[in-house]
Amino acid sequence: MTSRHILAAGITVSAALFLGACTGSDDASTPDTATATDETSTATETTVADRQTGDDPVFGAIDAVLAQHGDGIIVDIDREDDRETYDIDVVVGNEVIELEVDSDGTVREDEREGEDEDVVKAQAATVTAAEAIRDALNQHPDGILDQAELDEDDGVLRWKIELDDADRKDLVELELPAN
Repeated sequence: MTSRHILAAGITVSAALFLGACTGSDDASTPDTATATDETSTATETTVADRQTGDDPVFGAIDAVLAQHGDGIIVDIDREDDRETYDIDVVVGNEVIELEVDSDGTVREDEREGEDEDVVKAQAATVTAAEAIRDALNQHPDGILDQAELDEDDGVLRWKIELDDADRKDLVELELPAN
């Protein structure tokens, strides 16, 4: 008796699935709202997740600099307003190297400076530029880095972070601890 109930339930479910697959809508302009909502949610989740894991193009520039200067400490990043190029200052030993980094990862050296206050700040910082930027982007997921600068004010070392929106208009300025 139980097996007949299971068999009947199985046939009923199969018939419902078959009939559901056979039915169609003549109105092709009516979107499947459940599918559209699911796709929108997935796209939004992906965008936020990508930002949190470093989707901002600045992370590629940081990686390119650190690939060439593995022991370097980045103390300043400034995105050019008219193109996806970054001016990045990195401390290596007792020198500050000013670099220009293109969006494709090409790194060009502009100049080197000797002992500088940036060297002292770099050696005292325990939070990297990438960590500070990631923190700022987690707080403002719609932001894109415009500038990050390691700065000392009244004896307190901080990262000054400026984020823009997608239209490159000022979004927010943050000060985050550097140690």
